Amino acid sequence: MEPGHPVLVASMPLTCFSLGLQRYRDGLFAGPDEDSSLYFTYSGAPNVLEVKQLHYQVNMAAQVPWYEKLAEFRMPWEMGRDDVSVIGNLNLKVQSGQMLAVIGSSGCGKTSLLDIITCRDEGGKIASGELLINGKPSSPQLVRKCIAHVRQSDRLLPHLTVRETLTFVARLRLPVHFTDKQREQRVEDVIAELRLRQCANTRVGNEYIRGVSGGERRRVSIAVQLLWNPGILILDEPTSGLDSFTAHNLVITLSRLARGNRLVLLSVHQPRSDIFQLFDLVVLLSTGSVAYCGAAKDMVPYFTTLGYPCPQYCNPSDFYGESEATTGRLGFVSY
Repeated sequence: MEPGHPVLVASMPLTCFSLGLQRYRDGLFAGPDEDSSLYFTYSGAPNVLEVKQLHYQVNMAAQVPWYEKLAEFRMPWEMGRDDVSVIGNLNLKVQSGQMLAVIGSSGCGKTSLLDIITCRDEGGKIASGELLINGKPSSPQLVRKCIAHVRQSDRLLPHLTVRETLTFVARLRLPVHFTDKQREQRVEDVIAELRLRQCANTRVGNEYIRGVSGGERRRVSIAVQLLWNPGILILDEPTSGLDSFTAHNLVITLSRLARGNRLVLLSVHQPRSDIFQLFDLVVLLSTGSVAYCGAAKDMVPYFTTLGYPCPQYCNPSDFYGESEATTGRLGFVSY
């Protein structure tokens, strides 16, 4: 045996142990007191989100600061409007128990679509079409009642532990008729549902304060919104800034939430193949147009029938996203 071999064999158990410990911390493997069942399901009526013939425009002139407009030596009424179509002719329908992913390159309108659904759009207008939540036109009051929106950035108090963060939010957001015991039980249910038990007493932290990992911090942000048990969960690029393993683990968590009778809608920038397979429905956007809208499993066969088969060992979201974004050769469809 060569001298280098014992060193290699001795290092393998340590490497495997480190990998296993990291996977346990990230929550892929349940702890001894956990199982794979759903702890916190949505018990309300099923929800349905429909978008019909949506055409959304943004006034680009309104996005320019006033001091830059003055540099053009023109009066405000002389500037006119510069409306740009951000989303055109979008039709989709998603219901409880399903997870829909909005994918596409940067600037294709993913965040704009989520902002429209959550009534947070600014500087734009719906030129035509309608957005229905459970058969009713979308409104800020209806959105606040049944939709939870998780932003791309984590806005948490770094000095509080995970359990303290959720307890603080529970006291603010849960109905006044909830007792302290009921609030504590709701916090524990959410901690168990999002696999946060192993870090429940760890500070959240940030870039300056040592705390939980990036994947755990993102799950805490989801837990904050999940406390009041919404039927619809919308997330803006939840996998942004996470490594591939943590991102896959997070999408698995979102898939479990969808199985708990929730409607989950998220935007993601060209997900990996293993993540893409977890989606039920997919909307592929490109610079204001819809390239595909339908079941995730049918996207590759659909484009294959159009003459654009996905090469073997190639990620479908990368291939079709980059192809239609860079060459514009794919036809725009919506069904």
